[in-house]
Amino acid sequence: MTRHAPREDRRDWQITSSATGQHVETLQLRPGMTLVKSEFDGGPDCLFHFVEPDDVFGIGFHIKGGSRFDMDRCRFDTHPLDVWAGTAPRSSASSFRLSRHGFRTVSLRFDPDVIQELLQQYGRERGALVDMARLAREEVAVARLSSLDPAAARLVEAMFVTRYTGNVRLLFLESCALGLLAAQFDATTLNQRRTAAAPERSLAQKLQAARDHLDENLAEPPTIRALARIVGTNEFTLKRGFKEAFGSTIFGYVRQRRMERAVADLHDGRSVNETALCAGYESPRSFADAFRRHFGVLPSAVTRRVRAQIPARRS
Repeated sequence: MTRHAPREDRRDWQITSSATGQHVETLQLRPGMTLVKSEFDGGPDCLFHFVEPDDVFGIGFHIKGGSRFDMDRCRFDTHPLDVWAGTAPRSSASSFRLSRHGFRTVSLRFDPDVIQELLQQYGRERGALVDMARLAREEVAVARLSSLDPAAARLVEAMFVTRYTGNVRLLFLESCALGLLAAQFDATTLNQRRTAAAPERSLAQKLQAARDHLDENLAEPPTIRALARIVGTNEFTLKRGFKEAFGSTIFGYVRQRRMERAVADLHDGRSVNETALCAGYESPRSFADAFRRHFGVLPSAVTRRVRAQIPARRS
């Protein structure tokens, strides 16, 4: 009898729900600014799908558990204390898988015009947040922001355990949300000052910095636009210079380094599934296909060779 793998649970994400083991609350703090509190106790793997009803700029503050997001070729993993910003035009589709160990996060969702006004109001005229807000109606983009410090983490926790009710509760939640936003604005200003104080880097230094950044983020490589911003150049210069300096396109380099790291992980005894996740692939099958195209053999062939050598090594 042929055994079939259990069918994965797939659900549409509800912006407001209260079921056993999960609670999602959506509150409008002010026009164009919405708070979403999400809490899950954990359980079997489940893949959620969501379609944006409006153009949105969002910031997520993750306090417990993690998740894997897939948004129009922007893939990233969240971990406790992470803060991520993202943009999505209306009708953009996304999917995400929540941690089986539980999940708790607070998200602020803004109308793009509202977040741009806030940034201008508080003197933010340039930087990653400003660029993302300006293009929020046009493209999907993500960026990792400064992690939650102890004070910010306490604010997030307080939003889940407050005993205030009614309008007083809404006022408290809004004050916490603005505190979290202020901390990110302050961190952005500090980074801009450091950037301004740093001497201008040559193109060769920027290209090396780009390659180093890719090496450090192989599982979640940034988009070319984001990478160009990180190293301080434009997309065209980055793509052309990278190819001339390193003999490969940016995506080709990421693919090559992922395969190199995957081979090392397999020789270290990691399973194909673990290696696929570490290499940034959604499924072992897609990883195996990419591995075979690159090396001409399946990753399982490498693991078999490694296992065959283990007795000899022990003896």
